[in-house]
Amino acid sequence: MSANHFGPYTEDNIHPGFSVDCVILTFHKGKLKVLLRELGLRNYWALLGGFMFHEENADQAAHRILESYTGLKNIFLKQFHLFSDPARTIMDQNMDFVRQNVTSGKKVEWFLRRFISMGYFALVKYDSVALPNDTKDVLRWYDAKTLPPLYSDHKNIVETALANIRAMLPVIPVGYELLPEKFTMSELRKIYEIILEKTFDRRNFQRKVLSEGNVIQLKEKKSTRTYNPPSLFSFDLSKKDLTGIIH
Repeated sequence: MSANHFGPYTEDNIHPGFSVDCVILTFHKGKLKVLLRELGLRNYWALLGGFMFHEENADQAAHRILESYTGLKNIFLKQFHLFSDPARTIMDQNMDFVRQNVTSGKKVEWFLRRFISMGYFALVKYDSVALPNDTKDVLRWYDAKTLPPLYSDHKNIVETALANIRAMLPVIPVGYELLPEKFTMSELRKIYEIILEKTFDRRNFQRKVLSEGNVIQLKEKKSTRTYNPPSLFSFDLSKKDLTGIIH
């Protein structure tokens, strides 16, 4: 759904009462970031989301929505929670949206009804997302720890996504999905520190990571620093998960 119209959605072509919201996460300049879109409504921002067409299932709708905003097709996308609180939507915000964006006579009563939303999180590499500059939507990366005012329950959706990722770290290859092919050990460590909300000793972290055999040290240095440049590493593609470092 565009910030300025309802796009392809009508009461007749969507599954009633059901929406999809996607928490798209990346890692950039030492920060875990969430991709948000500007609503043009009281300065609120929102997750990337939309509605499910009759001929789709929820996963198909989520992939379609993400591709329409980011251009990405093959990404790590996981369903994590159904948000069904009867009070999850701040209906005054929806009414304001209708008043600002809908021409007289258009049927939009469906938008003012209760919706449950399936939450997804996606892990993407920062450089793989080319934010559109020729649409009516304004998209921006925000630090997950310092989010702007969010629409309805979207702050809770982000927090729930991060809690689920934290709980599933042993089986989710977050470093592999978020980092470029070559990365520094401090970048990998920072991701785990942010998600787990704890600090790791630099030497112990590197020792544990390398002992698992999932990460390979390269004979290259990061060229952005002339004095004592850090070593670069890459993942063994057959062993993406890091389990030992969180214990």
